Amino acid sequence: MSGNNNLFKNNVVNEHIENSQNKNIQKQGTEPLSVLNIFKKELPPLDFVFTGLKSGTIGFISSAGGTGKSMLALHLAFSLADITKTYNFFPIIYNSHRRGIVCYLNLEDPTEILENRIQKISRKIIREFGEENGFKVLREIDKNLMVYGLYGKNFNLYKDGELQDKAYNILLKLGQKSRLIIIDTFRRLHGEDENNNAKMSEILKILEEICNKTGTTILLLHHQNKTAILEKSNGQTAMRGASALVDNARLLININVLSKDEAKELKIQEEMRKNHVKVTFAKVNYAAIPNDVYLVKGFDGTLDVCNCGKNEGDDDEIY
Repeated sequence: MSGNNNLFKNNVVNEHIENSQNKNIQKQGTEPLSVLNIFKKELPPLDFVFTGLKSGTIGFISSAGGTGKSMLALHLAFSLADITKTYNFFPIIYNSHRRGIVCYLNLEDPTEILENRIQKISRKIIREFGEENGFKVLREIDKNLMVYGLYGKNFNLYKDGELQDKAYNILLKLGQKSRLIIIDTFRRLHGEDENNNAKMSEILKILEEICNKTGTTILLLHHQNKTAILEKSNGQTAMRGASALVDNARLLININVLSKDEAKELKIQEEMRKNHVKVTFAKVNYAAIPNDVYLVKGFDGTLDVCNCGKNEGDDDEIY
């Protein structure tokens, strides 16, 4: 009899625990999805910041040092902050993509380098669109693009296994008003071993929480590993660090200098090869994978799309 009583007590306790857990889940706004309700519902189209990067998610741009990922990210920031939709720098940014406030946090370059890059891209826009239209574009970009030079400021989100409240609250505040946050580079954002899957997963969970709470999107710049650099690899294993980084990200873009064979195939002379880079979409979770894009570095270090490759594709074909 006492055994039955214990069993009864255990069942009551378990039921109480389950009810408490369900209540806690419901309090957090997480309820089971109804298949029938969803079937009847008219779902809105997915919102992409640019092709491949769904809003509210995390993506990576990866390359070897000095390849041009910071300049590419700044070009993207200019385009996505241009609400006139005039400066569509990259063939993955379409008029259907909503523009807005972009926050670019640079953690590894001195302020004078940032100013130099901003000036070069601004002058490029004037050259392309003329003074009148160019200044109109720049005025709108100036309203919506916030560039923060955090070099030497010890901006750290996660260190010694602990969340750093100061950086977290800053990102939370920026996320509340921005369409996109670009962080250059991911390595400078934390003080942990980047090969530790558990630690990297934890950091990405924190960034996902910021996205979920604010509705912003986060694009992280990171470096490639030595093997990828030597072998010109552009797959999902090219990015440096734990596999959890690629696994948890919803987008991975790799940038590589053209190999000799690629340059030969594209009829680019050897002396110009290192000025050309290939942008590869190694991982795209929520859309069709765009074709590779080829970019060329200009005399001032700014980037232009090179017509040496085919860049055709549908605008946000959902997968």
